[in-house]
This record gives sequence, C-alpha cells and structure tokens, in this order.
Amino acid sequence: MTAGRSSGTLVELVGIPGAGKSRLAQALTADLAARGIVTRQPQAPLGPSVPTARRLARKASVAGAAVVGSPVTTARVLRGAARGQHGLGDLAGRLVQWLVAQGVLTSAPRDEVSVLDEGPVQALWSMGLRGDVGPVLAALQDPAAWRSPDLLVVVEVPPEVAFARLAARPSRHSRTQQLPAGEQLSELQRGADLLDRLAQWWAASAPGAREALHVSGAGDAGTGYTELLDRIAAPPRA
Repeated sequence: MTAGRSSGTLVELVGIPGAGKSRLAQALTADLAARGIVTRQPQAPLGPSVPTARRLARKASVAGAAVVGSPVTTARVLRGAARGQHGLGDLAGRLVQWLVAQGVLTSAPRDEVSVLDEGPVQALWSMGLRGDVGPVLAALQDPAAWRSPDLLVVVEVPPEVAFARLAARPSRHSRTQQLPAGEQLSELQRGADLLDRLAQWWAASAPGAREALHVSGAGDAGTGYTELLDRIAAPPRA
C-alpha cells in the first residue's frame, strides 16, 4: 500500500453495455499497482471466462451467503423486485445479480482496493432497464441495510459508440445484444438516462455528502481517469 493509506476502498464501475467497464477495471488494477496500491478484482472468479458450471456454482455460493447474512434486506428487495420485474425469469436473474454483488462487497478485504464492474448499483440498473426499479430503491432507503461501494464511478460513453462496440463483440452476454439492431440504440439511450438517475440516488442515499465520479469510456486514459486514480490513491479521510 502507499504511505498514508490505512484502509481499502470499494470501487464500483457502472455503465451501459459497451461502455468499457471491464477494460477500465483492468487499467485501474494495473495503474494502481504501479503506485504500490494492492488492488483486486474480486469478481474475476465469477466472470464469463470461467467455465459455466464452475461459475454458476460459485455464484450460487456467494448469493446464498448474502441471503444468510442479510435475510431481512433480501426479503425487502425481493418484494420490491417482484413488483417491478416482468416474469419469473427476469425476477430470478436480477435478484441473483443483486445478491452476488452484495456477497462480493461484503467479503472484499478491507485493507485493499477492490474494483467491481458488476456491483449493486449496476444490479439496480439491470432491474430498471426493462422494469421498475423504484420499489427496490424504496426498500433500500436505510443505507445500513445494504452494502454500498465507497466510490461509484460512472463510465460514460455515447450510446452510438456502445452500439458499435456491441456489434463488434464475438460474445453475446448482454441482454441488449439479443434485441433487433433497430431497438438496441434506443435501449442504450434509456440505459444512459437510468445511469444518471441511479448515480444521483446513490449520492443522496448516504448520511454524509458524497458524489459519483464520471470518467470517459470512449478511449484509454479518457477524461477523468487521472482524477479517478488520484482519488483512489489518496489516503482515507479521517
């Protein structure tokens, strides 16, 4: 760790599909390590590169631990999600995504920097993209009831750029990619608007004042990247 740092930071990257969150997470991990800061991506064992059976088993274990650790909040989120999602498949998928994010944050080492590209705010975004996230936000009014990142980073990219990136991807992990081409751009624009709403909600959800950082996902070391590095590397405030 760099001199002066006494604790870690939980950093969540949020963005629309194609924003470049994974690439930014890798860049942050490398550049912070170059500054002597121990940085990890705790979701790597759950990523799409892991064999399916192993990945699903790990997610089930993490999600189960999150339920056991916070049964009341889980029940509230489930009730809220059930009101806002369309169909059991969507409900199950979104709930598991939320639980895995909570489990990963809860178990992340507190003396290191952890960078997540699929955290709880991104899970809320997934709920709201094709459903109503309002009931879940209402269920999370008490900030002590759920695990929140210390720093939220909105990775901004024009929807047109994200659309082109998704079209060039060989993989089809995003729900947006399953849509007809004519509908993808509209969903990406809605998703960008939803991100702004959730970033404002997150900033206001803590007792103290806090603010989400915005960085460009349009290219390497884009606007706001150096500020982000400096913010994470700075000693924790007393």
